[in-house]
Amino acid sequence: MYLDYYQLTKEPFYITPDPEFLFLSESHKQAMANTVYGIGMKKGLMVIYGDVGVGKTMVAQALLAKSDREYLKTIYIDNADITFLELLQAISRQFGLTTTDNISEMITELRQFLLDEDKADRTVALFIDNAHSMPVETLDNLVVLSNLETKEKKLLQIVLLGQPKLETLLNKNELRHIKQRVAIRTTITPLSPDESLSYVQHRLEKAGARDTSAFTKSALKRILREAKGIPRVINVLCDNALVTAFGRQTKSVTSEAANEAITDLMGSKQHAYFKKYLRWQTGAMAAVMCLCVVLLIAFRSGYFSPIYSQKEVSIESNLQAANTSTSFTVSNQSAVPQTNPQSEQDKALQENVPEQSNTARLKEKEVPQSPPKNTISKTDIMASKTQVDPQTAPKSVLLQTKIERGKRMVKVKVRQGDSFIMLIKDFYGRTDKGLLAFVKSKNSHIQDFHNLRQGTTLFFPSASDIP
Repeated sequence: MYLDYYQLTKEPFYITPDPEFLFLSESHKQAMANTVYGIGMKKGLMVIYGDVGVGKTMVAQALLAKSDREYLKTIYIDNADITFLELLQAISRQFGLTTTDNISEMITELRQFLLDEDKADRTVALFIDNAHSMPVETLDNLVVLSNLETKEKKLLQIVLLGQPKLETLLNKNELRHIKQRVAIRTTITPLSPDESLSYVQHRLEKAGARDTSAFTKSALKRILREAKGIPRVINVLCDNALVTAFGRQTKSVTSEAANEAITDLMGSKQHAYFKKYLRWQTGAMAAVMCLCVVLLIAFRSGYFSPIYSQKEVSIESNLQAANTSTSFTVSNQSAVPQTNPQSEQDKALQENVPEQSNTARLKEKEVPQSPPKNTISKTDIMASKTQVDPQTAPKSVLLQTKIERGKRMVKVKVRQGDSFIMLIKDFYGRTDKGLLAFVKSKNSHIQDFHNLRQGTTLFFPSASDIP
């Protein structure tokens, strides 16, 4: 279509392997040299690895084309997805031997044929392409062909060509005897950027072009970047870019023509990629939305309410409970004869601090000594100036009296999960031995400070009263 327009004698980027267009990169040279050496020295089993489109088949076809048929007989199997019986039948047909359903008979006849060829100084080589698709059972039975040998050499040279999956197959435990028989391994790698450019120039020259003027530098750079060093992809993109440029009637393939060709050929692949990406993105967004709903429900239920708000509620409820307790204590004390001086009782009432919860002490270590909301009349204060009799007073009155007669203290009720050390640390900000001993001395009603029960009341002296 575009040959005359771009002054070419043949299609430069035909995708069918053609030994005339063979381009030898460093890895291709290494693969060919190793294979020629292995066949010439009759090493037996050889393997050539390579990804899709790097040129494994081209190497095999070039070896077959350049071989001296007088001294080298070759068989090429391009469909490896066959049974061992089918493989033997294919080999026998190409050598003109009898084909039966009896594997033993065909092996015997093949062995005699190989011995005759060896006596005539001829080598027999079997190339199996796409060996990565060969069933494990067939690979396992290749040992039968590999064992066709004399004391000095192998009678049949076997070359397996396959993708990296072939190496994975050979690493299977049941195929370890095959892997151990591999004499030569080589890998064909993608072309480097410089090798890719040389590859395009080589193909154009073989097609009759004097240079690479059929492509602009930007177009060629775009194509090679997309091809990533895979010769087959380079062929496809360059061929379609020439068709696109010919349709536009441009003297050279421009970057626009190259982009159009890439979009036309890689569109389905890109579409599949974006479809997969969007599917993943949609799933991620759904997960985020579910998380947001859960967090919203948790916030509305108060699960994540600020701790200080909870502290304030706890302080307010404890203050109200303390005011009620104070009124009850004063009313009970009014029935006891007055023995204490007024100044001492007034000081005790002023220094009395209501009970605090564990969370309240984190916000402020001491409750301000403001008078309770429920005001006490002067007559009640005078009536409360009595000494409580421990034998007859209620337990709540004795507890309150302990606070009033001692120094300034704060009542703390133990909650679930609290420990004595943790409470001291939260209240005073330190946990030295002297402090622990002093606080323990003020809580003689506690028998085991290492195992505080929920609801137990502790008395914490004011920080200013700590010696």
